[in-house]
Amino acid sequence: MPAPRKTRGTQPAFSAADFRSHERRILLLQGGGALGAYHGGVYEGIAAVGFAPDWVVGISIGAINAALIVGNPQERRVDRLREFWHRVSAQAPFVLPGTMDFARPAMNKMAAASAMFFGIPGFFSPRMPPPQFAVEGSLAAMSYYDTEPLRATLNELVDFDRVNGGDTRLSLGAVNARSGESVYFDTANQVITASHVMASGALPPGFPPVEIDGEYYFDGGIMSNTPLQYVAKDFRLDALIVAVDLFSGLGELPKNLAQVQERVKDISFQSKTRFSYDQVRAIEDMRSTLAEVIAKLPANLRTDAQVKKLEAISRRGPLSLVHLVNRCDTKSSDFKDYEFSRATVDQLWQAGRDDVQKVLQHPEACNVSDLGNGVRVFELQHPADDGASS
Repeated sequence: MPAPRKTRGTQPAFSAADFRSHERRILLLQGGGALGAYHGGVYEGIAAVGFAPDWVVGISIGAINAALIVGNPQERRVDRLREFWHRVSAQAPFVLPGTMDFARPAMNKMAAASAMFFGIPGFFSPRMPPPQFAVEGSLAAMSYYDTEPLRATLNELVDFDRVNGGDTRLSLGAVNARSGESVYFDTANQVITASHVMASGALPPGFPPVEIDGEYYFDGGIMSNTPLQYVAKDFRLDALIVAVDLFSGLGELPKNLAQVQERVKDISFQSKTRFSYDQVRAIEDMRSTLAEVIAKLPANLRTDAQVKKLEAISRRGPLSLVHLVNRCDTKSSDFKDYEFSRATVDQLWQAGRDDVQKVLQHPEACNVSDLGNGVRVFELQHPADDGASS
């Protein structure tokens, strides 16, 4: 397959004009635990310039943030996101002054240890007694933590009547614990409750599977942490998509065991991201080839019913994909996805907002890939990337 054409700085990567040029506006939120504060900053940044999604798709912590967005009116969404992230960081609210950054790694370790031993307010609490002493087959025997506090938080901060009756579609990725199949709960065809959000974030063995209609579900991230494929399969889609990933496939070569474990986590949980993009590229290349072949057919064959079906598939709606990847180093090493200190939450939120501003103010910082058939991918590049794709 020929390499896609890439240009830098030739067109605005993210602008009001782009918003108006597409029928749909879609927000994709990857899973990543405490790293989900980055989603909050990104959403604040894009909301400030008028990006109001009509479809939000999330996995794991992305599902929680997605529910907070869809389950509130536009003017309250940022406040609700802030309220959630303020609550979950309430157990470690102290923020070191800048002159004491040398102590940050130690403070982060303490915050992560606190989450492990005492849980996170409004999110999860440790089981007492531990699961080893629970009755086999019970939910208490299948996880170290109880996530019922999250149910109470969701029911307080999310209006599920709005989720199911509003103008914004919500889709949440999970995995059927029995069949191993990837499943998306979608307001387009079912009623979404707090249980569906919790199921999307039920990462074992920390969190228990969640029962819905007689089936049990795990965190969608254990199969694929990136919801792009679920959205991109509709070739008729005319959309501007903002995809926000919390783990980066790119990184420096590790220098110690902790860094090795961090890289393994990054690579594991950015799972399927590169596969998804490669698949989109391959499909669009195939679609272009199909259109060229059909154009060469004689007129009498082009009226054939089967050829007309192929002709419909050979075209797609215009698609612009803005890809943002969290590259913020919070000094939390391999425990960064369960380190909920206020300092880390604030830093991640600011990083998300800053990345949006970089795209808005410096479009030349984006690598633009034109995949043909009206499909464009905008990826914010970092100095360490050396032109590589995230």
